[in-house]
Amino acid sequence: MITEDIKEGCTIIRSQAELLKIKFGSALSKQMKDNEIVSIPGLRGREPKEISVKNLASIIQARMEEIIENVYYEIRNSGFEKKLIAGIVITGGGSQLKHITQLVEYITGMDTRIGYPNEHLGQGYDEVKSPMYATGVGLVIKGLQEYDKNNFGKGGDKGTTTSTPEARERKGGWFKFFVDKSKELLSDESDDPTLK
Repeated sequence: MITEDIKEGCTIIRSQAELLKIKFGSALSKQMKDNEIVSIPGLRGREPKEISVKNLASIIQARMEEIIENVYYEIRNSGFEKKLIAGIVITGGGSQLKHITQLVEYITGMDTRIGYPNEHLGQGYDEVKSPMYATGVGLVIKGLQEYDKNNFGKGGDKGTTTSTPEARERKGGWFKFFVDKSKELLSDESDDPTLK
């Protein structure tokens, strides 16, 4: 959604909008300098396009405010607002926006932090330590724990063994497989234009 907003608001192509968001995106426009400009290479002989970082942040902030207000509405309606004593934990790619925790705290009045995957996981795999993968890694771990819990001591097929996640990690088994397959699926082979 945010990338599409940037694409439309700045009249640029999607890949450039995504790069702008990642490299220069902020959830609070008032934190950005008025005179900071990013130059986007022109396409097919056109002149480069100059985009104000403050304007970029305004586009992002508008969409983030809408998303946060909708999430907060759901939290209040669920009846869990007063039970979230640890506050709100943000994961996913959007959690990497500058000033996102400040915006969430301002709108909700709740403590907010960025959620990172467990620091004991993926040793040697910096890619999965990002908040972008926190939910995915957590779901994989939960699934493996449930599998181990439900299949431990059931006898199963011959040759089937159940081991702890720590033992699998030492062997490099499932986690190495998970990381390698994720890299393969998420590898970006396109030639995105770079920002200058």
